[in-house]
Amino acid sequence: MIQTKIFFGFVLLTLTGFTSFSQQLETNNSLQNINSKQFDNLVAANDVNATPQDSLSYNTLTFTDSTVVKQNTAVYPPAFKDYRRLGLDTGMYVGATVIAFGVLYAMPESATNWDKQAMKENGLTYKWKQNVKAGPVWDDDDWVLNYITHPYSGGVYYMTARSSGFNMFESFLYSAFMSTFFWEYGIEAFAEIPSKQDLIITPVIGSIIGEGFFYAKKRIVRNDRRVLHSRFLGYTSLLIMDPFNTLLDSFGYKEKQKIQLNLTPVGFDKGANKAVWGLNFNMQF
Repeated sequence: MIQTKIFFGFVLLTLTGFTSFSQQLETNNSLQNINSKQFDNLVAANDVNATPQDSLSYNTLTFTDSTVVKQNTAVYPPAFKDYRRLGLDTGMYVGATVIAFGVLYAMPESATNWDKQAMKENGLTYKWKQNVKAGPVWDDDDWVLNYITHPYSGGVYYMTARSSGFNMFESFLYSAFMSTFFWEYGIEAFAEIPSKQDLIITPVIGSIIGEGFFYAKKRIVRNDRRVLHSRFLGYTSLLIMDPFNTLLDSFGYKEKQKIQLNLTPVGFDKGANKAVWGLNFNMQF
């Protein structure tokens, strides 16, 4: 038991140290000079004193617009609640959960406490109804499952919503919903009675760990997705802390935006004594 507590404390200490290290990455990165490129966006212009050969058929006064293009300007978290991203992440999680259920079913009963014989004899539906009616109870699962994998899973649930633009409380609710209704009273209830420890530890401790993941991910993203100057370590860290959003971004996910149509004055035609208007059309999908 003492060794278990020591190991669990070591894991929490490691997570805390990882978050602090990520904060230091952001501090060092903010002290570096950002290489910027500046471009001048000019409206077509004509000098009134120019010769006909050098001039165009119109005279305009030019408004100059300077645009600064910065490197490493990835936006995280998104500035709005991306329900589409959250829906896709949830779909990926459902698929991963089915795989995880198969893995747990293949594990020995001594590790999972699942009564496979009863599941085979009476069927999954019958076993699920029995377990839901009997729970929740204090389980005797292995400490790794109760105090390592469940808090980590809660952190992943939390990050799924947090990285989709939702705030802390909303992300906690998402973590609680997924861990309670989808896992404890959903998938896992086909095999065992819902656990009191898991109902509490998964969303509560998981959300605390998840918020640490959130700040760590912000530092890594702002550091050009690198850890110790390594993009491989950066991607691996992001994959551990926020697997579904990291995979979704790797597949080329882009936020949908509405079509924007802007009509603005860009100059003044002195010959016609009227403003020159510009039309800006932007569509991203």
